[in-house]
Amino acid sequence: MKINTKPILVTGSHRSGSTWVGQMLSLPYNIKYVSEPFNPSYGLRKFKSWFVYINSNNENNYRSEINKLLKFRGNYRFNLPALRYWSNLVWPFNKRVVVKDPIACFSSQWLSDNFDMEVIVLFRHPVAFYTSLKRLDWHFDFDNFLNQSDLMADHLGLFSDLIKKDNKSYAEEAAILWLCIYHVLDKYITSHPDWIVKRHEDISTDPIKEFTEIYSKLNLPFTSKVNKKIIEYSSGKNTEPTKVLDLKRDSKTVVDQWSKHASSEEIKIIKNITGDLALKYYPEDKWH
Repeated sequence: MKINTKPILVTGSHRSGSTWVGQMLSLPYNIKYVSEPFNPSYGLRKFKSWFVYINSNNENNYRSEINKLLKFRGNYRFNLPALRYWSNLVWPFNKRVVVKDPIACFSSQWLSDNFDMEVIVLFRHPVAFYTSLKRLDWHFDFDNFLNQSDLMADHLGLFSDLIKKDNKSYAEEAAILWLCIYHVLDKYITSHPDWIVKRHEDISTDPIKEFTEIYSKLNLPFTSKVNKKIIEYSSGKNTEPTKVLDLKRDSKTVVDQWSKHASSEEIKIIKNITGDLALKYYPEDKWH
């Protein structure tokens, strides 16, 4: 049987469980995990702004960088994750790459079409997205979108007034960001029916079932070791995480936490902004 060596991209919004999913997919010995090469803080030196949109107009600026990335020769900023990344060069076995990068969401179609990447798109409830950002006090500068003329022209022009709105509340900012990210991803999903689409909440509720399905679709071996490790990282025995990237947690408790940390007015604001797109993935019964 021919071994599948296609690169895997795990994307979606940030705070959608991409780190957890990416790490759980990299459990087989020949799967190598790459974290956020598009991140301008610690990723490839080529990326100097957030959420770069690679398309046919600018692809020549990035193609060779992505080629090197997938061969573990990427020009990373010097840091501990980079050292772990470069260490894969000495791995003696065939390597299949799992790239975990929500910051690459707008470029996911280009990556899929040009590098035959198998793509997993993770959704997270827009209110849960908001409360997660609020807990960490993470804000976003929408100039990262406005300064990309192709991104605005191809995808986000209809949200221009929302994006440019002054004095956004925290709930408005998060809702607009969720809407922009998933509006583009929803378009990509429509034209790529082979992409794997999962909700963070479903994986959290039944991780073994969901990861078994993902592993099968990606032709990855779901061994007893993998099964045990997924249980270890999602079990009810785990305590509330204390760090941003703590992966061991009681995954089921994460699902409805947003309802305790968002007011009815904030939920209304987010629902009004995210509108039909949010309802497509999170029907009315998921808003209580």
